[in-house]
Amino acid sequence: MRALLGLMGMVLMLLVAAPGQAASFDCSKAAAADEVAVCRDGVTSALDSEMAGLFYAYDKVPMLMGANGARHDDAEAFLADRSKCGADITCLRKAYTDRIAALKTQLGVAMQQFSDLQNQVPPVTAPIPEGVETLISGFAEQCTKLGGTLNSGADRPGLLSADLDGDGVADYVINAQPLQCSNSATAFCGNGGCQVLIAVSSEKFAEPIEALGGMPTLVQAETGTTARLWVDSSNCPKATAAEACWATYAWVGGKHTVTYAAEPAPAM
Repeated sequence: MRALLGLMGMVLMLLVAAPGQAASFDCSKAAAADEVAVCRDGVTSALDSEMAGLFYAYDKVPMLMGANGARHDDAEAFLADRSKCGADITCLRKAYTDRIAALKTQLGVAMQQFSDLQNQVPPVTAPIPEGVETLISGFAEQCTKLGGTLNSGADRPGLLSADLDGDGVADYVINAQPLQCSNSATAFCGNGGCQVLIAVSSEKFAEPIEALGGMPTLVQAETGTTARLWVDSSNCPKATAAEACWATYAWVGGKHTVTYAAEPAPAM
């Protein structure tokens, strides 16, 4: 198994929310007809915020996506389409809905491609322990509480399996990035990445480590297997713009430790 990146991102990700206001721009300075209409309509304003959150992932985790130029061109094309709508709310909502769907697809595909490239880990095919299935079902419950259901084909998290705690029994890394909740684009992912659970057999899978990040990977070494996760750069305050921050989860004597390190961001 090879190592590398991370939800989010998951990654990143998958679906992230940008910090900010009701709309992604300052409504007090809105002048164009489309901008004024977005600010006045709550539903359209919410769509604008959701779209901004998805696009925020592109700037937050640029190594997961294509060239900056292409992203900029797509954004400009959307703004041009929105401008053509003027104050037509129906037109504006359709423009936002189409843009959100495209962003979700592009981000999801890019993250999966990067994961496949960097993290050559075969899928988990062995029977999943009951304790792990209980954790997985918790995501469906989380979505239900938000008033939605998990979308068909996007109702199972990503799974990695290896003996992390050294007891000879398989442990599991559960990545929520592939999940999609019908009523909330950001149910499982946020600014810091996507929800990741690390459940070990010595704890009977009952008290998983909870983290936010993207693209969890397993790293094998003579000293044992560790789990690595791309995490928010705030965990590596000395990281440069060309570096990514990585969390490494290791077990020694049955106890886990987590360390953070800034490393060059891999190129797509």
